[in-house]
Amino acid sequence: MAKMIGLSRAIKQEWLDKTVDMVLEGMNPEDIKKTLREYISFELNSQDNIRKSSDILMNLWVHPFDDEASNNIRIKALEAIRGGNTDRMAFHWCMFLLYYPVFVDVTGTIGKLSSMQDAFTLSWLKEKIYEQWGERTTMVHSLDKIMQTIRQLGAVNSKAGVYTVNHYFMTDEQTRIILMKTILALKIKPYYEPAELASVAQMFPFDYEASSDIVFGSQSFELGSFGGNPVVVG
Repeated sequence: MAKMIGLSRAIKQEWLDKTVDMVLEGMNPEDIKKTLREYISFELNSQDNIRKSSDILMNLWVHPFDDEASNNIRIKALEAIRGGNTDRMAFHWCMFLLYYPVFVDVTGTIGKLSSMQDAFTLSWLKEKIYEQWGERTTMVHSLDKIMQTIRQLGAVNSKAGVYTVNHYFMTDEQTRIILMKTILALKIKPYYEPAELASVAQMFPFDYEASSDIVFGSQSFELGSFGGNPVVVG
């Protein structure tokens, strides 16, 4: 059976921020959905596109995830924002990764290349993603929308079909913990050496330290041992 894509609309950070603000205000899900559709309708005309866009926003920040770890990460991100943390883009990025497997694969593909060079073409990316997901109509359409979302979040710039990667240095401890907890929740690997948590491909826009103080001192991570070395367990 073909994997579900689900991420078929380009999502703007303003819409994501609006969703988070309503969640923090304590609005109920039905009122959030109604308000989002009205808000988005100022920019989109198609009722189908408005519905799909609002559904994505609800999936990211309102509807429960299927696993406890992802729900806990969302709660921590909302608490951080309520407390004045301004790293909203990083938190939106984490929610996309936790909900949409296609986002994991697209960002992972970009991240692997960006560790060697900062530029890539859309045609190259399409070739790599089609190898993983197949060149079906929904994937062809969705990949363009996913790249628009990644660009609108500020992770890449584009010019004449060539994309360049932007980098953001994350210093806030809460933000770094949430980024690392998201990596673990993806379960790409069963465990990581602490330093590896700062170089996972899916987090390519973010430069941060997975310092020993955070990993071993924050009590936010489950620790183990492999080959006599301390590891962080996913």
